[in-house]
Parts: sequence; C-alpha cells; structure tokens
Amino acid sequence: MAKSNNTRVTQTDSWAKITVVLLDRHVAYLDRIAVDIRLEHGFAISRAELIRSLIEAASQSGLVLSDAADVKQMIEMLRDVWSGSKSRRRK
Repeated sequence: MAKSNNTRVTQTDSWAKITVVLLDRHVAYLDRIAVDIRLEHGFAISRAELIRSLIEAASQSGLVLSDAADVKQMIEMLRDVWSGSKSRRRK
C-alpha cells in the first residue's frame, strides 16, 4: 500500500459533536477556502476542520472576547488582531 504524502495532526483532546447553523454566505466562504486549499496544496479539508482552525486561532489570539458587547464588536476585535491592529488582549 502506498504511503500518503498527506500528514494529519493527531488530536489528543476529547471531542464533542455539535450542530451549528450557518448562513449560506458562510458556507460558501468555507467551501471557497476548501477548494483553494485543495488546488494550492493538494489536500482536502472539511468545513469542520476550517471552523475548528478559526476557533483555535481566536482562542490563541489572547483576545478577551467576553469584553465585547455584541457579535459585531467581537468581529471587529478579531479583525483588528488578525489584521495586525491593536485590541485588548489577555495578560
């Protein structure tokens, strides 16, 4: 059997299966990213893996998202950090 060049990260954390309802434009965005990754890097990635990576990036950003008064403010905080602007971070 041929060995795959695809290397997957083995997760040691426990898992919980949840259902999330997304807007059609969010699904289209995830699908576009997945297609781009497949074309550029030659491996398939699921919507769930993309969502988990976005959550992990937010988690590791050090932002205090609970400081946000609403979803719009959370989006602004994340956008600022991911674009290099300053926002309040955990110490």
